[in-house]
Amino acid sequence: MTYIVLLRGINVGGKRKILMKDLKSLLENNSYKNVITYIQSGNIILNSPETNGDKIKIDITTLIK
Repeated sequence: MTYIVLLRGINVGGKRKILMKDLKSLLENNSYKNVITYIQSGNIILNSPETNGDKIKIDITTLIK
């Protein structure tokens, strides 16, 4: 299933900076496929076999922390 992930409050004004190439690698190394990031915006498109969006939200939040 394809998901759009919209991260908020990152890469704004130099605070909470996350490099998209690092985030992409992190997600790809944790069962997400076809990960595409959009510039430094925190917007991501990815595929996951998981069908519960809430579980994906919790998993990505945990991975970023």
